Amino acid sequence: MAAIEASLRPLGDEDLPVAAALGRLTASPTHAELDVPRFDASAMDGFALASADTIDASVALPLGAPHAAGQWPEPLAKGSAVSIATGAPVPAGADAVIILEEARLLDRDGRRWLQIERPVSAHRNVRALGEDAMAGEEIVPAGRLVTPDMIGALISYGVGHVRVRRQPRIGLISTGDEIVPDPGGLQNPATIIDSNGPMIDACCRQLGLSAHFLGWAADRGEALDAMFDAVGQSGSGDIVISTGGVSAGPYDLVAEQLSKRGASIVFHGVRMRPGKPILFAILPDGRPYFGLPGNPVAALVGFRFFVNAAIRRLVGLPPEAGVPADVQAKARPDTTLFLRGVMQADGPRPWVDVDLDQRSHIQRSVLAADTWLRLDPEGPPIAYPKNPSLAP
Repeated sequence: MAAIEASLRPLGDEDLPVAAALGRLTASPTHAELDVPRFDASAMDGFALASADTIDASVALPLGAPHAAGQWPEPLAKGSAVSIATGAPVPAGADAVIILEEARLLDRDGRRWLQIERPVSAHRNVRALGEDAMAGEEIVPAGRLVTPDMIGALISYGVGHVRVRRQPRIGLISTGDEIVPDPGGLQNPATIIDSNGPMIDACCRQLGLSAHFLGWAADRGEALDAMFDAVGQSGSGDIVISTGGVSAGPYDLVAEQLSKRGASIVFHGVRMRPGKPILFAILPDGRPYFGLPGNPVAALVGFRFFVNAAIRRLVGLPPEAGVPADVQAKARPDTTLFLRGVMQADGPRPWVDVDLDQRSHIQRSVLAADTWLRLDPEGPPIAYPKNPSLAP
């Protein structure tokens, strides 16, 4: 992971409309543009009055014309009250609202009156101007994940655009003579459906990233070259990911073809299981390239930990920190294990049950798991959520 951190720099910032910023990280503090509420407003449907007029118990106040939300009211006549809707401005001269359910109304002398049985305190059921936010006040600091509630709040505070960190676009490639895009290509009994492409695409979309599938490439140099030509075109992604073709067999040509095209291979092969053949390179134009193994579980581990580390670096997040956990499993000398597990809450720290089928081609155990457990040759076992996020 350190090699990935050292090879990459954050992508920078951009301005987005607030409504389009869901899932992004704020790059700078965001300030309110408006006072919210913009005026003293009624918190309930009821009757606006002056609290000073209720000091003497058992007083009746004549009612003026009702006042609805969206209308600016006339000042309240001294010694009177007015019907008011939730959210409507409290008229000048009033400082309290009696809710509708507590009101006692009288009819006399051809008018309607509000009967007051006890004094009403000032500011009762009134939302004060600016009590939620004042114009110019910092609302959201830098480094916060934009969520639906944040979008609603910022729009209500008059914020039109927000400065966010750029997110990488992902270009995806599937390699292998044996893969076909869908069941329609299974007439050849030696073929398999490409599940890696859709799976890695879904991993990207789960993080809110834009992924673009660039196509399939056979295990031949000219086919890979044609695919890498497409990678060199604009719009192919800030990170390029391929699956397959990175092991040590005669048909595993991704590393060789990348080197021929001037890419710098940062590492090819990591002492880990599953996913030992993983490749990380820097393309001639400076973009990162990940060659994930063709084994689906190994490809998933490669994305979860290695590609995710690159994504976090590009958006300016610190490396992901897991949680020390207890587990009944033995470390393997010189090899880091990524085990599928189920988190148990008992004990002073989390216990992870790894009694699942850990063979690298078994996907059913991934479905049963909710946790990845990293087991290094030395150091404590570290648990990570099954799915990554870009939360700080």
